Amino acid sequence: MNDLNDLNDFTNDEPTPTRYLALPTSKPMVTYILLGAIVVVWLLMSVAGGSTNSHVLVTFGANYGPFILQGQVWRFFTSMFLHIGLTHLFFNSYALLIFGAQVEGLYGSARFIVIYTLAGIFGSLASFATHGAQVLSAGASGAIFGIIGMNLMFFLSHRQELGQFGRQQISSILFVIGINLLLGFTIPGIDNMAHLGGLATGAAMGFGLSPRYQILQEGTPDAYLNDTVSLLNRWWVTALAMLILVSLTPLAIAFWR
Repeated sequence: MNDLNDLNDFTNDEPTPTRYLALPTSKPMVTYILLGAIVVVWLLMSVAGGSTNSHVLVTFGANYGPFILQGQVWRFFTSMFLHIGLTHLFFNSYALLIFGAQVEGLYGSARFIVIYTLAGIFGSLASFATHGAQVLSAGASGAIFGIIGMNLMFFLSHRQELGQFGRQQISSILFVIGINLLLGFTIPGIDNMAHLGGLATGAAMGFGLSPRYQILQEGTPDAYLNDTVSLLNRWWVTALAMLILVSLTPLAIAFWR
């Protein structure tokens, strides 16, 4: 039988505290560069005649159906940097700052810019494929929905490890997506097809390129998490997205001709 002293020693033992390793993150430099670019372009459009002027929008590279039908598919890309009015610029810039900084930090700059760009292009393609020659649209909304999709896939991929925090993030992201899509279907002038195209692209590529972590130097004070995923070792994700893009673009043009 243990004596009283032995029992006290046992009951007073404190459990070893759990050690949490910090996620490896990157500085969101690309996010800030993109923000600067869209503000500069908006200022140039304002000087040229106004960002709400249709002629200025088309001149600066808006997603304009008649010119897309003539083969100017580069407008799917350039339209991502144009915004129609100060309100449009403000809301997209705010969303890019909030979501872009977090997602670029988690995925790294290389994966972030590739998915952001392709999500924006697919968003423009979805808009054109839906409206054809009638489309005149611009904005980074498709790309921004793409990074929201990336964000959702990150927390879904790591929902077990992140526990309650991860579940809260998933709920918050789904709420943001739901509210914005609802507004897009009820308020005239919002290009919801671009949102859906960007969201689907960002979610699909975000899942394929989502960080996967391994613990290095486990069991030592110097233990840390290492992201094992990169654009290089998951090259097929980008290649598949490009193949789909190259295949769907001429089909959409042929459909509306």
